[in-house]
Amino acid sequence: MPEEILKTVRKIKSLQVQGKSNVRKAIVQALKKSSEQSRAKTILAFRRELEKNAQKLIAARPTEPEARTAVRIILKAASIQSQRLEEVKHETIKAAFDYEKNRAEAMKIIAEYGANLIPNHAIIFTHCHSHTVEEILKKARHKIEYVIATETRPLFQGRITAVELAKAGIKVKLIVDSAASRFMYQADMLLTGADVVLSDGSVVNKIGTAQLSLVAGKENIPHYVATSSHCFEPTSYYGIPEEIEERPAAEIWGKKLKELEIKNPAFDVTQAHFVRGIITEKGVFSPEAFAIQMYNELGIAGRREEFSSLFKLWKPKGV
Repeated sequence: MPEEILKTVRKIKSLQVQGKSNVRKAIVQALKKSSEQSRAKTILAFRRELEKNAQKLIAARPTEPEARTAVRIILKAASIQSQRLEEVKHETIKAAFDYEKNRAEAMKIIAEYGANLIPNHAIIFTHCHSHTVEEILKKARHKIEYVIATETRPLFQGRITAVELAKAGIKVKLIVDSAASRFMYQADMLLTGADVVLSDGSVVNKIGTAQLSLVAGKENIPHYVATSSHCFEPTSYYGIPEEIEERPAAEIWGKKLKELEIKNPAFDVTQAHFVRGIITEKGVFSPEAFAIQMYNELGIAGRREEFSSLFKLWKPKGV
């Protein structure tokens, strides 16, 4: 296994790389670099090496459809009909480069859509760290009075949000997660990211998001979700559940007692009816409308095997 792949896996698992956008970037970059450095002598060997690397990277963070989408696109580029290894490598590397260029443009569009939704003199409540949310808030900084950010325990990713926004000149109030109901009533909007959007429009995001959405609903505060359309998970249409990553118990407490069990899920599911809108590079949709949009756009019907089998062993035929 190439050192670049192993290093990236370690960084993702340890949360040195965190947030769906950064995880995706790290995975794409690792595949690009390992493809450039590949010593495979045949097309079949190169493809199998690429697939093995991709499997290892995807397994490092199970709940990341955007990374899976990127991998699908890169693997598809590697499957071109060619008799020349260098051509296959070139198309694979180009696909990785083009994907990141496309996502950078998408981020700018999402930030524009999101900023337009924020009213003047707004107080925004947010949770965890989302690069997408961060970009929206920076774009709308002139309209924001202040942002309320949770610490986001147990690893305090909300502090990243607080630091980055403060550096951008945005006033931030950092609170412990359990103080959310004490401060939510002040907000004009709850704005979070999403690692996954499911087929019914429900969203999977950092643990605690579902509770915040409930509190926001009680206070009649709209919950908007900002995410890439590539975070939509097509296999959820077929009833395949999204895996919720269970993090090490030691992140919460190192205590070990016979009758003590520590649970540390990384994500939870916020039901679609609690979400006012999903902000994507394709526009702002109700959760249900976004799910329908992606169903039609991807042509989900009849493609179960294609979407369900992210990895397939390359066969010599046609190589």
